[in-house]
Amino acid sequence: MRQLVWLAMGIAIGAGALAAVWVNAADSSDDPDGAIDVRIVLERLNDGRVEAGLQQRDAEGEWGDTLRPARRFLPPDAPTNRPLFSSDIIVDTDSRYEDVARNYADFLFTSGGEIAERFHERFGSSEDAPKMLCIVDLNNRGIERLCDGFQAVYSGPVERLTVSDYEAFRLDLEARLAEDREIRGAFATSVPTANIVDEAREATRRFIRWTYWIELLDPHLPSPDQLYCVISHGSDEDLFWDLSGETSVAAAGMLGINLRSEVHLSGAEQADAVRRCAADGAVAIATTLSEPEALKPAVQDAIAAGIPVISFNSGAEDASEVGTVLHISLDDHEAGRVAGNEFNRLGVEGLVLCVIHEPENQGLQDRCNGLEAAYAGSVERWTMIDREATISELHERLREGDVNAVLGLSSSIGGQVRSAIFQSGLDVRGATFGFSRTIAEYVADGRMMFAIFDHPEIQSYLAAVGALVAERLRIDPLAYFNSMQMLIRPTIVDADTMQTLLESLTTGQESPQAD
Repeated sequence: MRQLVWLAMGIAIGAGALAAVWVNAADSSDDPDGAIDVRIVLERLNDGRVEAGLQQRDAEGEWGDTLRPARRFLPPDAPTNRPLFSSDIIVDTDSRYEDVARNYADFLFTSGGEIAERFHERFGSSEDAPKMLCIVDLNNRGIERLCDGFQAVYSGPVERLTVSDYEAFRLDLEARLAEDREIRGAFATSVPTANIVDEAREATRRFIRWTYWIELLDPHLPSPDQLYCVISHGSDEDLFWDLSGETSVAAAGMLGINLRSEVHLSGAEQADAVRRCAADGAVAIATTLSEPEALKPAVQDAIAAGIPVISFNSGAEDASEVGTVLHISLDDHEAGRVAGNEFNRLGVEGLVLCVIHEPENQGLQDRCNGLEAAYAGSVERWTMIDREATISELHERLREGDVNAVLGLSSSIGGQVRSAIFQSGLDVRGATFGFSRTIAEYVADGRMMFAIFDHPEIQSYLAAVGALVAERLRIDPLAYFNSMQMLIRPTIVDADTMQTLLESLTTGQESPQAD
């Protein structure tokens, strides 16, 4: 919606000297549903005229620049007791939904013009361009802007056909092609209308030049009542899942979707959460597959109900069998290999502990598998008995004296690995997956050898995006993505990189200084 606001000012000459006058045209605190705050600005100039303008309050509560209409001056000799009106000022009160629709409409208009230019090239010249059909599929709202742009640029005659009933359109088009020999080309704005154009050309043997528009993704924002879910495993004691949940909430705001984000300790609880989302009418679900067998029935039930499900984080090896549309994660096996190669490069020998903090998590097992495949020494998978006692348990294991290095598989566990090594007093080296301020300090000052980032923010954000894209697709998402995998390639993060990140954590959040 664009709202025209007129500065309709009846200003009496005898009202006294004016410097600046403020008037609230709307108070958003009284009417929060779409209201905006504006104020009128009046200024007496040196030559005796009064200049009028309008200011609008922005989302942060600050008044914007003064908007000046073309007719905005009250002359000193203006008659009294007579209202004078400025020219119009356009105040943008568009909602986010309208912004998205308008921007896409502009894109369609431009694209339609570009397609018209291509037809000029095909016909050899824009002069004496032959008659064209531009076919608007009314079943796709907003698509008519393609024909608007086409007609604005195409130099020849254009007949616009609007289609709601495909079968009726088929009969009409065949009749037109058979009878109107001046028609030399067609532009179809959807795949269904393109199919009919192709079939009509064959039926009438009129092989006119033509093209079509394919729109795989519904470009409109979903309505606020459409539910999306991001369901993950994990513990609220693990920074990875804290950052993941934080990113999911941020993603929902950026994407403009209604998103439910949940974290559960067990696969059974996670499966129940997936079922609740389906029962509550979710239009798309993203879930981790740390325990694939526990999640598989719930995921497949959701898919059978027509709800696209994507997977992220754990479960890359099982995603296709479970049936998710696509999978987004760190390449866990490769990450373990990268760690093993780095241990080799740094001269580590003997036994390395691979600390598994979630025994049922297939992704963590994959990291240890990759470590075993690449590391020249031996690897022991060590699983804590009591998460609360990890440091003391690991300390006791290290005191046995046969461990040369320890690899933690998350930032939270990495911190505990460092504490256990410190308490042991032994010459044992440590490395970890994940990022936190503490881990960055440990690597930067040499208390840990290296880190491999697992990127919870990327995984969770892309999970939300993936759920939105899967639901917005105009084509079968399971067949189209075909259990595609998007795997993040892991890299080693060394001391210099960590120091840079530590500095950016502070300098990147400094408030700008006033000039």
